[in-house]
Amino acid sequence: MSKGLRNVRDYLEELERTKGDRDPQVREGLEAYVELWKKAMEKGVVKAEDAVDDALGKLEKAGGLYKATEG
Repeated sequence: MSKGLRNVRDYLEELERTKGDRDPQVREGLEAYVELWKKAMEKGVVKAEDAVDDALGKLEKAGGLYKATEG
């Protein structure tokens, strides 16, 4: 699967796998980022099966990742 076609689930799993190789501050930021993506999935803004590019478009329409997870 090309990087442009990978889905949200694979993207988040890759971030989770590689966060241990990072500085503590970067790791903390990645954990917060992944949690925001998971919350966006819980709210139905994006789906785990969505291609990352498609999910980013949905998040943009919702006002961004942080805005999509509010409320």
